[in-house]
Amino acid sequence: MTTLADFRDPVNGAAEYRFCLYDGSGHSQPLLASAILAGGTCGTKPCWKATGTKGFSMANKLALPDGITKIKLGAGLAGKAKVQLTAKGANVPMPSLPLVLPVTAQLLIHDSVGTTCFQTTYTVTTVNDGLKFKAKGP
Repeated sequence: MTTLADFRDPVNGAAEYRFCLYDGSGHSQPLLASAILAGGTCGTKPCWKATGTKGFSMANKLALPDGITKIKLGAGLAGKAKVQLTAKGANVPMPSLPLVLPVTAQLLIHDSVGTTCFQTTYTVTTVNDGLKFKAKGP
């Protein structure tokens, strides 16, 4: 089960957010570690907003600083919570593709209370070639 409080307060910038990607290769891990800025404005609008009483979303068309363009965080019962992230463009510090399965994606949220980790491991992909990696979680 994931509660709204588990996501801290990205709207007001109260925590540090980081997306990390690991794979089954022998390369140095994590393959990717991207910062996600809490609070702030993206263009003329706030980057983050509350989505009712169940979550938060972020939109950053400039993909700064590390290529993350969209995030959806949704609280819910076990198996029903959502952490969805989109990264694209030249700012993404992409590892060499294709990735070696299994691939593990993590969203780490850190503040003075501690660190929360949301994680999923992909054993099947829809695209995993020299240009793109795409997978859906369990």
